[in-house]
Amino acid sequence: MSLFSQIQLLPRPFWVLVGATFVNRFGVFVVPFLALFITRNGNTPAQAGLAVAAYSLGGFVASAIGGWMADRLGRNVTMALAALSGAVCMLAMSQAVDWRALAILAFITGAITDSGHPASVALVQDIVPPEQRVTAYAVQRFAINLAWSLGPATAGFLAEHSFFWLFAVDAATSAIFGIIAWLFLPRGRRTAREHAGWSHAWQSIRVNKPFLALFGACLCVAWIFRQTNTTFPLHFERNGLELHLCGLVLAMNGAMICLFEVPLASGLRMWPVKQVLAIGYILMGGSFLIFLASGSLTAFVLMMIVFTIGEMSAFSRQQAYAASLSPEDMRGRYVGFLGFAWCAGSTASSALGMSLYDYHSTALWTLNAGLGVLAALLILYSRKARVS
Repeated sequence: MSLFSQIQLLPRPFWVLVGATFVNRFGVFVVPFLALFITRNGNTPAQAGLAVAAYSLGGFVASAIGGWMADRLGRNVTMALAALSGAVCMLAMSQAVDWRALAILAFITGAITDSGHPASVALVQDIVPPEQRVTAYAVQRFAINLAWSLGPATAGFLAEHSFFWLFAVDAATSAIFGIIAWLFLPRGRRTAREHAGWSHAWQSIRVNKPFLALFGACLCVAWIFRQTNTTFPLHFERNGLELHLCGLVLAMNGAMICLFEVPLASGLRMWPVKQVLAIGYILMGGSFLIFLASGSLTAFVLMMIVFTIGEMSAFSRQQAYAASLSPEDMRGRYVGFLGFAWCAGSTASSALGMSLYDYHSTALWTLNAGLGVLAALLILYSRKARVS
């Protein structure tokens, strides 16, 4: 079946979700520049790292609450509540200066905003047949990264004039997403109250060895991925490069994914899933080793190219692989539990990565590469996945 035919088969509600996601992700202006916003307010890099870590730490609450809400209340309700409440929190965070106040507000914002993620992923699993999920997730990531290719470039120019506009636009696009989710997206599969608790989900998860291996791999990859939003822009600035160029280099990631990920996902459909994931993880972690050779603009561009090739290889496959391991009545909580890995890895990466960078950047780049290899090994040596 041709790529065009695969895309045509995707259902209409999926396209509504993709369009709303594009609007929301275009406005993700704050997170890539949050560390710089905090340091520009007179706080140290280590303090900025703790505040950014607080945002990631909020994701633990988001995963727990969001996973339960997605299964019990419905997908669209959960996404709408998270987006509308998150918009208010984002505006409040724009008014803080001290890193301690920023850390508290960042925690609350992360807890609320990210609680919609399990519902979004679970809704795709609800409305898209298993054989179309790799294509669906690739298309969804196309929309996300088309927005990402435009958003950071715009945010970089805005940041040179006023950081407040980053928060204002971020809040506005979140509100638009919330309204669309409430009015135009389906509620999706719901679980009865007596079976919607986390204890039922944990009984399933703890014996699901392939899923636990994926959890460990995501823990490693989350550390690596967070570095693109923390030490990457800081390293860029410390090498004497202009801030708007950092936005353009970050936008390369989204542009490459828009151009190549959907065809790549279609072309690799017949390749072994775990091998493709492993290659992707190794490339993502190993890309940071380029900084051992140079801190020039060329090095940053090359690093982003290698990193993005790894991301394209792994991420749409990773979501489909996770879906194949999730029982239908626990999809929200399974996504939420996997979110714990991303929260833990991102929190540790924000809190420790910035300090490690200040102490010895070479050690940080080497650690990133090692975690990519570890993630690959966890996937390769897990038992064969069952199909849902």
